[in-house]
Amino acid sequence: MHSIEIPSIEQSILIPSEWDDCSNEQAEFILKHAMRLISGELDMEVFQSIIFKYFTGIKTGISYIIRQKLGLNKSINERIFALSSELCSWVFEKNEIGNYQLSFETVNNFFPVLLSKYHGPKALLSDLSFSEFNDALSLLNLYYDQKDDFEESENTLNQFLSIIYRPLDNQGIRIAYNPNSINSDIFKSELTWRKQLIAVWFSYCIKCLQSQDLVIDGLEVNFKALFPEASNSNTGKNKIHLGWKGVLMDIAESGVFGDAKGTGATSLYDILIFLLKKQQEQPKQP
Repeated sequence: MHSIEIPSIEQSILIPSEWDDCSNEQAEFILKHAMRLISGELDMEVFQSIIFKYFTGIKTGISYIIRQKLGLNKSINERIFALSSELCSWVFEKNEIGNYQLSFETVNNFFPVLLSKYHGPKALLSDLSFSEFNDALSLLNLYYDQKDDFEESENTLNQFLSIIYRPLDNQGIRIAYNPNSINSDIFKSELTWRKQLIAVWFSYCIKCLQSQDLVIDGLEVNFKALFPEASNSNTGKNKIHLGWKGVLMDIAESGVFGDAKGTGATSLYDILIFLLKKQQEQPKQP
C-alpha cells in the first residue's frame, strides 16, 4: 500500500500498490477503466490520472478547466502525471513486444455477487466441489477456444458463470451445484467486461493451485506434483489442461468419497489433498 503524507492537514492518503490492497469497490473502479484503456477509449496517461484522482480525491473544478483551456495547467498536470505514473503503474505491465497488458493476478474474487442474487466462489476457489470445478474448467477452455467468435464465446462464458454463480438457500449458503441447471440466458444482461475478468481470475486461481505453496485448514501443501509438466505447454494462452481425464471415475471406484455422484460433490480441496497423499504413498522409483 502506498502512503502519501499531507503535513499541512496532518493526514495521509493510502493508494493500493497491488490488487490485494483493494476493496471490491476499488478494484471494480480500476478494472472498469482498465477495460476502457484496453478498448482504446483511454490512453495510459489518462487512465493513471483517473485512478490517482479517485484515490486522492483531487477535484478538477471550473477554475482548473478554464486554466486547462488556456494552457496554464502545465505544472500541475506534470506533477499529477508524475505521481500517477509512479503510484498507479502496477495495474498494467509491458509484454515482450512492449505493449501494455492488464496484470490481474489475485486469488480474491472482486465480483462476489452478480445481478444482485447470484453468488460466486470464495477466494482461490476454496468452496467449489470437484464436479463443479471440472465442468467450469471445461467450459472455460471452450470459451478461450472460441475467442474469435464473439457470439459463441459469450454464450459459453454465460454457461461457465451459471455453474459457479448460484443463488443462496435459506441458510445463506449457495445452493448445491446441479449440472442440469447450466443456463446461458441468466447472465446475458451482465456486463461483458466483468464476465471476462471473472474468467481471468478463475484461470489465475488454477495456476496458483498448480504451483504455489498453500495453507489449507492449517496444513501446508503444494499441489505441483499433481500437474504434469505438459500442462505448461498450452496451445492457447489462457487454456489450462490438467490431465485429469478419468480422475473422477478412478476415485469413485475406490469408494473413498462414495460413488461418482458423491465424489463429484466432494470439495475440490479434499480431492486434491487425497490425490497428493496417494501420490506421496507411491514407492519411489529406484
